[in-house]
Amino acid sequence: MNQQSLDEQRMRQQNDQDVYAGSAPVPPRQRSEHSELNEAAPATVLVFRDEHKQEVKNYAIVGQMLWVFDLQHTQKIPLSDIDLPATTKANDARGVDFQLPGAHEGQ
Repeated sequence: MNQQSLDEQRMRQQNDQDVYAGSAPVPPRQRSEHSELNEAAPATVLVFRDEHKQEVKNYAIVGQMLWVFDLQHTQKIPLSDIDLPATTKANDARGVDFQLPGAHEGQ
């Protein structure tokens, strides 16, 4: 190999290392700081039509589905399974803002 090929190979190796470093797992200290922030935030309570309740910390509403994300799994809940007025009322009482996308459009 000539010097130019060796230099190019070293550059590729460095770029590969940079890519892997960017996708490295979060160090434990940063992970614990992140989880402390999540624990400090109040949970959102979901009130279901069958009257059972579930507390969630990380969720997203997409279309007619509510997706719950936690460290162990992802849960998909149809909005039709949730008593939306009761959920809104329960969260208002806790000081938690629960709003459906588009709920205030046209008002």
